[in-house]
Amino acid sequence: MASPVSLHFSDFADERGRVDYYWSRLRSLDVPVPETTFVTLEATDDGYRWDTDEILAFMADRDLHRAFVRTQYKAATVRLREGSFVSRPDADAVDRTVASLLNQNDEQGWPHGDGLVVREWLDLDFCRFPSHSCHPSVRFFVDDGEVIGRTPCRPDASEMVCAGGYEYVEPVLDATSFETPRRYADRIAAEFSEATWGVDFVLDTRGDWYCAEFNFNSVYWNRPEERWWDMCGQGDFEPLGPTELHSAALWGVRPASADEERDRWW
Repeated sequence: MASPVSLHFSDFADERGRVDYYWSRLRSLDVPVPETTFVTLEATDDGYRWDTDEILAFMADRDLHRAFVRTQYKAATVRLREGSFVSRPDADAVDRTVASLLNQNDEQGWPHGDGLVVREWLDLDFCRFPSHSCHPSVRFFVDDGEVIGRTPCRPDASEMVCAGGYEYVEPVLDATSFETPRRYADRIAAEFSEATWGVDFVLDTRGDWYCAEFNFNSVYWNRPEERWWDMCGQGDFEPLGPTELHSAALWGVRPASADEERDRWW
């Protein structure tokens, strides 16, 4: 580990958790990313409004037979395929998927950020079970211009795919090197040196790495649990994550409740 992770306070609506916060800068780097577009999402009295034709036009322009959809902040939180996988370039398929995405995230209390993020669907199906999500991936933690760690700490591509893996992906797994995404993470760390991030990379079945997502590596107050939690999942890097590393600074500190804030202003 190069240096300790810094301490930032945040919540789920923090703009640094939005895709469009970091997207233009990420696109300027020599880092592979999925083909992506942004579509406005408008709240209405009875739900939400989005431009289905704009999503279909993006798919047609990029010759995409499938697509992935998420909000500015989050993919579908419970049933990923149902709420983030557009199975074909068809208006009903698009609308059904987006409606499920928004319903799922509303149930979990996630903000939408007034926008949808639509991108190519990367083939991550390394096994024959549609309900599984087993594929090589790694999250790098970057802070103050450096890569300070990763999870898994000792990644092994073959261990990331279940026993139902396809035989034809075995050569891809055998040839997988986690040094490739590490080089990309170094470039990202140098560009995004103003804060601390968890940066996700995934490997598709052709053996190509993509930077799929950023997560702001801050802490937030979990009111139901009455304790500080990491905004970004730490995996086996948890002992060096912000809540653990800064536990002494966080001890006994808590934000004001909604009632306390109201009393303060009246």
